[in-house]
Amino acid sequence: MENKRVSDVMHYGVISCRVETPVEEAIELMQQHRIHALVVVDGPGYLAGIVSQTDLLRAWKEGSSFESVMRGPVGEIMTRSVITCMPEMELERAIQLLNRNHIHRLVVVEERNDGRFWPVGVLSMTDIVRALETTQVP
Repeated sequence: MENKRVSDVMHYGVISCRVETPVEEAIELMQQHRIHALVVVDGPGYLAGIVSQTDLLRAWKEGSSFESVMRGPVGEIMTRSVITCMPEMELERAIQLLNRNHIHRLVVVEERNDGRFWPVGVLSMTDIVRALETTQVP
């Protein structure tokens, strides 16, 4: 894994939904793509947050009824403070970010001219494990 960058291992492209997407629709999208979280974007497509299975469980646990959570927008339950990385970051540093923050994925972003972040991919623990498999000598 020495000298590898996030861009060498990450999954390019983002499966996302908009802030106003109903939770029920977001869950269907996760199931359809067999993923555990969706990147949430604002109107122009900039990173607004992330919604994961953990966010859903937290919303239900905090006393909201199942029906109200399912009908509500993901913007009400998403995590707004998203830990991100850039494609050129060293992979070792990205792994440290994942471990230090006890998370399973990083949203990979590029900064645009206006200083906002545009999601370009995801680096997950699964991506890292696959990279480890391919670098192992039999």
